[in-house]
Amino acid sequence: MRRHRATATTAANAVAAGLAAVLLLGGCGAATGGPAPGPGPAGSSREPGPRESRVLARAEQVLISRCMAARGFRYEVTAVAGTSGEGARSFPYVIDDVAWARAHGYGGRQERLRAEARRADPNQRYFHGLPPAARAAARTALMGSSPVGLSVRAPTRMTITASTEGCIADAERTLYGDLEGWFRVKVITINLRPVRETRVRRDRRYVAAVGQWAACMRAAGRPYAGPDESRQAAARYRERLPASEADAAGTALAVIEATCATGTPLARVSRALDRSYGDRLRAQYREELVARWRFQNAALPMARRLAPPSASAPPSSHQPGETETSGGSHA
Repeated sequence: MRRHRATATTAANAVAAGLAAVLLLGGCGAATGGPAPGPGPAGSSREPGPRESRVLARAEQVLISRCMAARGFRYEVTAVAGTSGEGARSFPYVIDDVAWARAHGYGGRQERLRAEARRADPNQRYFHGLPPAARAAARTALMGSSPVGLSVRAPTRMTITASTEGCIADAERTLYGDLEGWFRVKVITINLRPVRETRVRRDRRYVAAVGQWAACMRAAGRPYAGPDESRQAAARYRERLPASEADAAGTALAVIEATCATGTPLARVSRALDRSYGDRLRAQYREELVARWRFQNAALPMARRLAPPSASAPPSSHQPGETETSGGSHA
């Protein structure tokens, strides 16, 4: 499914954004377990697997908890967020698996479960339950007083900034050693995916395949110019109908979307283009990817002491050089 950027507009939202950033990008904490690692020797450039990535993510949460406790705030170590579980797949271009669409539609039920999990998250409840002044102080403890000190221009051409203060910065410094170097390669590599997807959508071959898909959809009584429009229609079902009816209507539409994707060149073209542009980007940013893997491998001994592998989540699929799991047309 397409992803959308959210903007924090209040102190509470800023803290929530910080918590999400911790899970996706890094963590925080006071130094522990020996000297901070550097980027590692040339021989440690193997890409960490999904289990190792989860150990690193959980270790960052452990460091957050220690750091926040030292600053007078509570932070609980929870299950590492991810996309594993029933129906956990991403279709950035078009749903192209009819059986999956028949079973999950547009993932409305899974999204409701994720929303419930977010509402039940003890850290979100804790931060939102704080008085305004304490909430602002907690945000500063977590993220620093302002996002200055670290700045990287991402492949998306956006400049990403963050603080060198606060628990997030402390943990990344503890776990990875060179905070500026880690921040640079982290920002660059996690932003390769949106660049790849944008290039695919702009490719004339993809545009032509979408046209054929749209003709198939019109013939099925669904006059949508592209997959975004069919997903917007499914979103309107969720706005207007009870959950069970919205799920049924969305599933019927998703099956048609997937049937047209596999019955026209769109599924094949989107997969091929995604793989091609992905290969090019990985070659273009090979130095940054290898540097990220070196940082992660050097941090693993400390991470394993902080968070033994048995404490992390069950295995899930993994894309080289990325932190998100995907499926379907996302090769």
